[in-house]
Amino acid sequence: MIIYNPCNEELIKISRTKKQIKPIDKKINIIMIDFNDLHSLFYHSVSKSCIAKNILPKKPLKVTITDYWNVVNEAIPTIMNEKDKYHKNIRFLILYTEYFKNNRILDTYELTREIEKFKNFKEILEYVKREIPIVINKSIKKSYIKKYFYTQAGYYKNSLEYESQRYLYELSHSIAKGAA
Repeated sequence: MIIYNPCNEELIKISRTKKQIKPIDKKINIIMIDFNDLHSLFYHSVSKSCIAKNILPKKPLKVTITDYWNVVNEAIPTIMNEKDKYHKNIRFLILYTEYFKNNRILDTYELTREIEKFKNFKEILEYVKREIPIVINKSIKKSYIKKYFYTQAGYYKNSLEYESQRYLYELSHSIAKGAA
């Protein structure tokens, strides 16, 4: 199944095959989703906005705080390195944050609207600093938060000379302190 989102110039291919599609137009972003691994939030977002819902398999949603933190961990350095081209890199970040914040999966149009609210990368970093500690402290046990996020802060402590690592260090520390 191929879904085209003209708003973002994205082509989403949901398939069992690993065959890659090469776009003719370099502006089009192609997202490949493995049909066998359709329990991710992004799949549920795509399927929610897909007209042919009956074609897609239904699997239970399994999302953990560790998955969420991995998304944050990947998004922050990318946002800080690509300060002008952040829109495509924050999709998962916004999707996961809104899921844990409101227990709701945004469809692709809602997700696009949320992303377009940000005028620059600094607003995204402010959003992350404001929302993520609240969301995480609301979602899991305090003892787990302290253990997990103090450990994460320890990993980042060795690389504080990098701006993104320092940001993640401060963020993980504020999450752990919020659980204290």
